[in-house]
Amino acid sequence: MLNRMVPTKRLRDLAQRAARGKRRAADVARFLIDIHRHCADLAVDLAHHRYQPGRGRSFWIEDPKRRCIFALPFRDRVVQHLLVDETLETIERGLAAQSYACRVGKGTHRALTRAADLTRHRNFVLRLDIRRFFPSIDHALLRSMLQRTTPPPWRWLRDLFLDAPVAVEQVAFHFAGDDLFTPLTRPHGLPIGSLTSQIWANVYLSPIDHLLGSALGLGTFVRYSDDLLVFDDDPGRLREALARIDDRLESLRLRLHPQKTRLHRTTEPVSFLGFVLQRHGDAVQIRLRHDNVVRMRQRMARTQTLFAAGALEPRDVMSQLRAWLAHARHGHTRALLQTELERLRFSRHMEVPSPAACPFG
Repeated sequence: MLNRMVPTKRLRDLAQRAARGKRRAADVARFLIDIHRHCADLAVDLAHHRYQPGRGRSFWIEDPKRRCIFALPFRDRVVQHLLVDETLETIERGLAAQSYACRVGKGTHRALTRAADLTRHRNFVLRLDIRRFFPSIDHALLRSMLQRTTPPPWRWLRDLFLDAPVAVEQVAFHFAGDDLFTPLTRPHGLPIGSLTSQIWANVYLSPIDHLLGSALGLGTFVRYSDDLLVFDDDPGRLREALARIDDRLESLRLRLHPQKTRLHRTTEPVSFLGFVLQRHGDAVQIRLRHDNVVRMRQRMARTQTLFAAGALEPRDVMSQLRAWLAHARHGHTRALLQTELERLRFSRHMEVPSPAACPFG
């Protein structure tokens, strides 16, 4: 069955959206330089179900932890934007307000602000972290969850991305009813780096949100992807919630991280999204995690070397600094940032802006 032809103009708009911040990449430039032809060809391939994802590229990163990242060809990123456009409105209706990852009007810093507010008003917090979350997501369960949110004309495209052979970390967790070879024969894992993976990960954990908010009456939680904080004044209630969550995760073929899942008093330091929250009386201190500062120093050391060699322009240095500062300023970090900026020096045989000139705003 043919799909209705997607207007070429719509694909051009989606391509411009997908290209934001990536225009210097070679495959993006090649697509944009002949955008009209590429989008016209893509529209025909989609209408006739001839479209096939490209091979992509996988690589490992170590910052902030070792993870396998999958980079889609730009043409596939455009198609993923199309698929998300066709499904996101329905998906959003099924997501809880306490879920903050990859959603308009939400995001990292609003999740941090909400977590700080709950830290101020509650005595205990249950911190949960799912072990190897993206590599563990089960395809059959996810497909079932996405069925009602994906219009029939687009299910073939959803399945194409879900079933595409991509490089993901290998996991070998066994669950009730599995045999020795189930982890090898049952498809699982979403590639980190794909737009659909980010959206589908929200869908996959939405049963946990609804368990907390509806079944357990614990709406005082914040979730950012697989990082979850649940707040209450009764530690016994949070322990009961942990047992229920663990059972529900088992049915989703997921496992809690045994070291990172823990019940804390809010007067103790609790890590969340690269920061550390801690209540002091009626106030909440928000600090940058030490490893976040260490990684910034390492990145700046590389940047200084590249700048001295002439491989970076002053605007590139300032762009990197401002991006990190914009993130760091969401904590109580004024003195820390002043110290870090004062120790930075960039030099070569030309005048460059001083990093200390970055406004603190």
